[in-house]
Amino acid sequence: MPARADATPVPNFPLASGGFHHNELSAQELFSWDNPHFGDRALASEVNITTTGKGDTVLSPEDPTVDAQDPREDLVRRVVASSTFERSPKLRAFLVYVCRCAIDNQRAAATEQQIGIHVFGRPPGYNPNEDNIVRSQARLLRLKLEHHFANDGKCEPVIITIPKGRYLPSFETRPEPLGLQQAASSSEFKGGSHTRPHIALLLTLTALVVAAAAWLIAGPRSKKSQASTISTTNANADLAKSNTPGGGNAARALPVVGEIRIAAGRAGDPYVDIWGRRWESDEFYEGGVFNSGPQDLFPPVPDPNLFKTVREGASMESVLAQSGFRYDIPVPNGVYELRLYFADPIRHKVVAEGQDAQNVRHFQVDVNGRRILSGFDAIADAGSAAVDVRAFKDISPAADGKVHLEFIPSAERPFVSALELTPGIAGKLKPIRLSARKSDFVDRDGTRWSGDTYYIGGRDGAFTNPGAGLNVPELYAAERFGNFSYAVPVPAGSYTVKLHFMESFFGPLVPTGLCRGPGCRVFDVSCNGLMLLQDFDIFQAAGGAFHPVVRTFNHLHPNGQGKLLLSFSPKVNYAEVRAIEVIDEGQ
Repeated sequence: MPARADATPVPNFPLASGGFHHNELSAQELFSWDNPHFGDRALASEVNITTTGKGDTVLSPEDPTVDAQDPREDLVRRVVASSTFERSPKLRAFLVYVCRCAIDNQRAAATEQQIGIHVFGRPPGYNPNEDNIVRSQARLLRLKLEHHFANDGKCEPVIITIPKGRYLPSFETRPEPLGLQQAASSSEFKGGSHTRPHIALLLTLTALVVAAAAWLIAGPRSKKSQASTISTTNANADLAKSNTPGGGNAARALPVVGEIRIAAGRAGDPYVDIWGRRWESDEFYEGGVFNSGPQDLFPPVPDPNLFKTVREGASMESVLAQSGFRYDIPVPNGVYELRLYFADPIRHKVVAEGQDAQNVRHFQVDVNGRRILSGFDAIADAGSAAVDVRAFKDISPAADGKVHLEFIPSAERPFVSALELTPGIAGKLKPIRLSARKSDFVDRDGTRWSGDTYYIGGRDGAFTNPGAGLNVPELYAAERFGNFSYAVPVPAGSYTVKLHFMESFFGPLVPTGLCRGPGCRVFDVSCNGLMLLQDFDIFQAAGGAFHPVVRTFNHLHPNGQGKLLLSFSPKVNYAEVRAIEVIDEGQ
């Protein structure tokens, strides 16, 4: 039967009325450019169609031209011959077909309809909108590829990916690991889980670098400008100069002794966040699959790049099957604080008209066999925040020297976006100190303050010293203002909260201010619905502008979502705050 003159050009693949005869072809035969099933790079309009003794319909060129061997061909052969694809003949055929399309630059043959016809035996002219076989199998194929290149193919210098929204694969060079990471923290795969050897060597080197960095931080500082300017932009130069990941202090790009941070689902190099903290690529896990994180995060979060990926519980063979996953993290003996980050990709999906994505996903989380989250709905738990964070104290390794985190499915798949283990104090949470600055810093008293985080809404602003003999502490050089909240994650307990304020916009020293005295800024502050400050006027409370004022509140308790939800509600102009301290009152 001659080829149709109007047929879409397709790569040189075996065809049959039922698709590929997967069970009759080995992985080597399936992807061989030398055997009669593949011939050379012929288009459908350039070939005759014949039948082999095996019953397959084969495209073979009338005038074959053999090209030089493409190294991508050898890569695909290795992939389809791997244990990952050993029991998945349909996915092997799918991968071979689209890779041939990519290598031959035949984009028109890699459409959903053409794949359905030539791989899955659908009749010509079938409607992909009524038959989603290609879309469902493409998702499985992406998971298989991610699994392969994280395990059997972890040493391949080139990886194959199939970007979402298309079926034509990409052959991409694997990112080179950092020199120190390559020498001291290369990961190896053992027994189905990722482990990190040479931790002791890495920690020793890191301790030396951190010690040197601490000496540098304590060195002389340049004198600040005394120009009288006000800035409410998001990129004040004085505050953002250390905001570049990996910039400034080189120690920020290295692991910190005793701290473990993992960006779930991330492959390649570690990620350095906007505060200079290093998040390792996904490791120590067993089970589950990589998936993309939310397409957008709103309200905005300080560092959305941290939540680009997730690890999610699913079967490699079926996206409908539910399974859990675990992390077995080796740590030195001691007490740790654990924080789990959840940015659910389904948060902004419309599940029904007028409904959000609450009550769509539930799961459990155990630590060393102890349940810490039950029936957990990350979207409901986050409330209006884009990312949910849960904090736990008194976490210690099990008898085997590991912290075992298990994510257990209910009716839906569990997931996690990131996790961190940091050294703690037995019986209480370490103090949490947040400033409205964009980066961490150490004040004149040697107290470390974290850059702005856990906020929901509002905007950040900064200023330089207005002069006039004023010497404003560095802590008060930035503010968050507007109608906003802070959802500070804490374990169950009793806490003291200190709020730091300063008026820098309304006052006689600010010539551009439209109001210059008491009553210019009035707002309320509450914690989990409990009123802390009512009709609060910073100028009046501090006795003028550019005078810091602190208000302290004791015996505050987290809400049912494990948060101290501090709400700043404006009445006249905007509410504002400079810094927040949360101190565990436990003994």
